[in-house]
Amino acid sequence: MKKWIGVLTILVITVMAFGLAGAQTAPIIIKVGIASPLSGPAGPWGQIGIAPSEAWLELFNKEGFKVGNKTYNFQLVYADDKNTPEGGAAAAKKLIYEDKVKFIVSHWSWNFPSVSAVANQAKVIYLTRTGNEAVPGGVYDPKKQPYTVFANPSHEEFISDIKAIVEAYPNYKKIGINDATIGKGIGWDYVDKELDRVKIRYHHEWYPPGTQDFTPYITRYNEAGCDIIYGAGDVMAAMLITKQRWEMGFKNWKTGTSGGILDPMMYINVSGNEASQGFMGQYFANWDFKKTKVDPKKIQRCKEVMEIVSKKQGKPYTYTAWIGWFPHHIEILAQAMQRAGTVDNPDAIMKAIRGGTFDTTIGKFTFSGAKTYGSPIVFGTPGCMSKIEGTKEVYLSEHPLTHLP
Repeated sequence: MKKWIGVLTILVITVMAFGLAGAQTAPIIIKVGIASPLSGPAGPWGQIGIAPSEAWLELFNKEGFKVGNKTYNFQLVYADDKNTPEGGAAAAKKLIYEDKVKFIVSHWSWNFPSVSAVANQAKVIYLTRTGNEAVPGGVYDPKKQPYTVFANPSHEEFISDIKAIVEAYPNYKKIGINDATIGKGIGWDYVDKELDRVKIRYHHEWYPPGTQDFTPYITRYNEAGCDIIYGAGDVMAAMLITKQRWEMGFKNWKTGTSGGILDPMMYINVSGNEASQGFMGQYFANWDFKKTKVDPKKIQRCKEVMEIVSKKQGKPYTYTAWIGWFPHHIEILAQAMQRAGTVDNPDAIMKAIRGGTFDTTIGKFTFSGAKTYGSPIVFGTPGCMSKIEGTKEVYLSEHPLTHLP
């Protein structure tokens, strides 16, 4: 009897030991917030990347990442920023003070000032896009906003888009650039300066938000000698221009807009099948990159995500722009934490980010922009473009973003 009691005691101790070991090795959760439009007119654009981002994070978390001898996982928390300044401030406050996130990623709305003000005051690292406000001369100040990271520099990406388009269509006459009047600002000075430097021919047109009749603008593009029309991310405007330029007889013109192609069929349904052929957008399908090298393991993970989401939704999932946002922001954070040796010291993590080289889902780039932005916190992009061919999105051309001084 004593012998059996001894055996049972040993077993209990062993089980407890393994249980404690399991508890000690369980990943520690780090909350990251995403402030994006989940309702209103811009809601569909904020929602479309949720499914693949969550699927990607689940795969990422299976391995996790180590800082010291501890393993960490990320957990997503969402907040609707409504694509308005007030919504942005409210979303940032909710994420930081209610949900207790220490990082905000994948922010692309037009309310940089309000989100940045809340995040930087709370010492929350904020990975975002640039815009007219988020450039030197706008509201961005590297001293007042030391926790801001431009992981998706919009104007620099737009310049890369134009260069990639010119490489795809070297016999072009002139590129017609368009944006809503609310987008007009100092950021475009950077675009124009670079296009002038490399001698790319272009012509600007500005339209009031909500414009539906673009025939006057198309007429002016024609008078200016344009044969390529490329917009600054207003998808509806781009589809209407594509449709109306076709109806006006300018069927050889190429059209497109920055941002990923959401679903080729959406453009075809609005603009017409023939009119939509050749429509251009930014492309983040890393398996198709020709000039930008990406870790094969990262490519395979993204392919697996596309399959997972397609299976869950019961139809092919084609949107690839998610690859260039949430996953690469998370990889920057994880690698910066490893180099800094901490997950909760924002100053140490930012020190690792500034000027650092990071290997992400869209390639290996070095943060730059010290002279231009006052701090080397601008990440690179593959500058890859796609076009609609039939009912599919296919690779068109590529001009990787060069380092900013």
